[in-house]
Amino acid sequence: MHRFIIRFLLLTLACPVLADTSYGELTGESARVFMEGAALFESPRETSSVICPLPLGTELHRLAAIDMQYQGDGISSSWMEGTCQLDGETYRGYIPQPWLALTDQVLSGDTLFMFGIGTYYPDIYRFVGSARIVYEGDILWESVFYPPSGGFEGSDYRYGVSSRQIDPVGFTRMQDLVVVTFTYEACGFENRDVLFAWTGNYLIRGPSASMVSEAGLFHYTEDFIFPGEDFPGSDWVRVLSTEEEFSEESMEYFVTSLDTTYYSWNGLEFTQL
Repeated sequence: MHRFIIRFLLLTLACPVLADTSYGELTGESARVFMEGAALFESPRETSSVICPLPLGTELHRLAAIDMQYQGDGISSSWMEGTCQLDGETYRGYIPQPWLALTDQVLSGDTLFMFGIGTYYPDIYRFVGSARIVYEGDILWESVFYPPSGGFEGSDYRYGVSSRQIDPVGFTRMQDLVVVTFTYEACGFENRDVLFAWTGNYLIRGPSASMVSEAGLFHYTEDFIFPGEDFPGSDWVRVLSTEEEFSEESMEYFVTSLDTTYYSWNGLEFTQL
């Protein structure tokens, strides 16, 4: 499982309308190609010679950011140096960071689940993310949505993006479940889990679970509860919401409310009960 750190620095109106992104260290120093028509370049500029085209899902290794900027789709970011293997040959070159997936999972049938950032809208200070199912270099399905956003002009904006697979015990007509997690590095900002279901034909974006906390004041958490062994064959997901407040007397948090929301899986979508 990859973990990436996204630094979203929203620029003021007096500056160029680009969002600065810095993805930090890549776990395992590898990532998969997320952009269609991507290529590995001889030097860190798109006008340089193309070493080789890079099909979607191609894995690049030994990635390292270099001190050269790439600008495109409203995003200013670093170029990455890395290596890949294609047709038994090893190639080394450069690729812009936004052309790489922020997180990926290998699903059943050798399909790939990938999430990445496609563009940035400076007028609303929002990034656009895409979750994709890819097989042998082709996109089988794509779900486009806004990832969590502070929406504050000029804010120092860091999200960690990771993903994990969930055993689809208790579900029918489904091959894979993936949870994508957006983690912010400061109090008072929303962290979010987003559930995706791949049926083999459709990628379904399901319910979300949010978490917000303010040190010494409150905790608000939402947790997915899947059927598993407790409720086999139930075909639904529960989201358990817990609110806690901080007691200055005991110097501990105490639960103020618990609530459960049910989402039923009908084979095509999750519907709130």
